Amino acid sequence: MSRDASNGRPLVSFGLPVRNGAPTIDQAIESVIAQTLEDWELVISDNRSSDGTSEICASFAARDPRIRHVPTHRDLSIHENFRAAFHNTRGTYFRWHGDDDWLEPEYAEQTVEALEASAEAVLCTTIQRYYEDDRPRPVNDPIPVLGGVDSPDAGTRVLTLLDLFQNGGHLGIDPVYSLVRRDVAARTGLQGSIRDGDFVYSCEMALLGPFVHVPHVLAHRRLLPVSRIGSSRNFLQREQSIVSVARASRCLNTRSRIRVCSALVAFTTREHIHGVRRRIRAIRDRLGD
Repeated sequence: MSRDASNGRPLVSFGLPVRNGAPTIDQAIESVIAQTLEDWELVISDNRSSDGTSEICASFAARDPRIRHVPTHRDLSIHENFRAAFHNTRGTYFRWHGDDDWLEPEYAEQTVEALEASAEAVLCTTIQRYYEDDRPRPVNDPIPVLGGVDSPDAGTRVLTLLDLFQNGGHLGIDPVYSLVRRDVAARTGLQGSIRDGDFVYSCEMALLGPFVHVPHVLAHRRLLPVSRIGSSRNFLQREQSIVSVARASRCLNTRSRIRVCSALVAFTTREHIHGVRRRIRAIRDRLGD
């Protein structure tokens, strides 16, 4: 697992989109530097930070030539910055990396090994440990129970992915924060610019090939406060994401596409029901206060 001498590309690219991540970005960058697989690049797409993030990133880049600090030339949306981080990388494999997340030193080594052992696989998931107010949440790996997204049939892979999202428990697998074959990911919309772009991207990757899974905790992620995540602004945005996945499924035969579209309708119906229940509970809580 070494650099491709014919084109000078790094084996692994990490794309880190950030805006004002000064409190935690040191740990995020240092966890990449600590990787046991050393053939990597880290591209930091800095979206007009004003809290000292730019200075921190520039300092790391000055000390390690594998790190590139790329300030954006204009104010980007979150999805635009994610795409900018991707497009500025060159590696054979790619992973988005959050400014408040960190990786185990063996992350790149183990996920690259898993992908290179399976020529058909396009994406490698791992177990991720989540933290709320710096307290670890229970680890959840739904794949041993529900199965992996590894079928040779594209339609079956999407159905399995939807099952994992809906029935795999909270904070299960996350294809967005996973190592992928960069050339395959480039064939997707890279999350587009809609609220559920991460969902669309995950389904697009499942349509393009099987996933492999490393059943170890190799990544750590902080849960954001609700105030930073934002609320659901548009009831119809879920439908927009479903339509996007249905369009992407045109590569399937008629029978498989009908199965996928039926599952998508059931998925979004259930999501709306859960959303209505959450809003009712929130209203009751406010009235109770």
